[in-house]
Amino acid sequence: MNNQGGIQVKNLTKHFPITSGVIFSRTIGVVKAVERLSFSIERGKTFGLVGESGCGKSTTVNMILGLEKPTSGDIYIDGENIIGLKRKKIFDLRRKIQAVFQDPFRSLNPRKKVKQIISEPLLVHKIGTKKQRHERVLELMDLVGLKPDAADHYPHEFSGGQRQRIAIARALSLNPEMIILDEPVSALDVSIQAQIINLLVDIQQKLKVTYIVISHDLAVVEHISDKIGVMYLGQLVELASVKDLYNNPLHPYTQALLASVPIADPENIRESVLEGEIPSPLNPPSGCYFHPRCNKMQPECKKGKKVLHESSPGHFTSCPLFA
Repeated sequence: MNNQGGIQVKNLTKHFPITSGVIFSRTIGVVKAVERLSFSIERGKTFGLVGESGCGKSTTVNMILGLEKPTSGDIYIDGENIIGLKRKKIFDLRRKIQAVFQDPFRSLNPRKKVKQIISEPLLVHKIGTKKQRHERVLELMDLVGLKPDAADHYPHEFSGGQRQRIAIARALSLNPEMIILDEPVSALDVSIQAQIINLLVDIQQKLKVTYIVISHDLAVVEHISDKIGVMYLGQLVELASVKDLYNNPLHPYTQALLASVPIADPENIRESVLEGEIPSPLNPPSGCYFHPRCNKMQPECKKGKKVLHESSPGHFTSCPLFA
């Protein structure tokens, strides 16, 4: 793979209509799951998408995977808009984009052996002979740190970390250009999380694969990401390099997320700025969506839609305090 291309997401929006009635249904409201989301990722880099549960992270990646159809907006993979592609094109796209999910036990077929699980994408796409597929399975198992004799075992015979290694090997079987990692270590013991993160970093360095990592844990994405987008109620509120975001978080919501990350030094505890409950996406607040929970709120925060603007080179935020 070369480092050209990548992914560009432009004004991506997803609204879910709320209907009433059985026979003559009518729309009585709209859940604004994702609104005007824009970001880009260079080939071979990692983009972290963070935020609380329900902020729209999973809906965003489901649209990139083709599991959800956007209400509006565009997604470009290597310069090609994948929105509205025909069935054959979508099938081919599956080879470029793969996913690793949160719970490796639920995402692996318990009735199939490891060698069948890893080779299944090759069978679906009719790639290679039986011998070539077997060789590919052994190659991938070695890459993710699994012994060859594990090929004839079933998922329940492995630990959580080993099962996630199997899931990663399966995602790599088609030599994809991008892998979406949906909370890839949140279901694992803390002692195992670092091993899986280090494995993903090593794989990226070897194969130049692009990652999108979605997580609620900023401590996880800090160690694997090049760029981070912070989502709140379907919108990006901050976008910056990992260094800029952690050294100088601008949006009060980002500051609140960082304050919730456990640190070893009790003398250096950040002050939390989160107050109240997350508003409903069915009826979001006016102006900055975060203002009802923000202890830095100013009158201008309640006025008009807030969009990302560049507060410093390469560092974007929607907070009006940094306009």
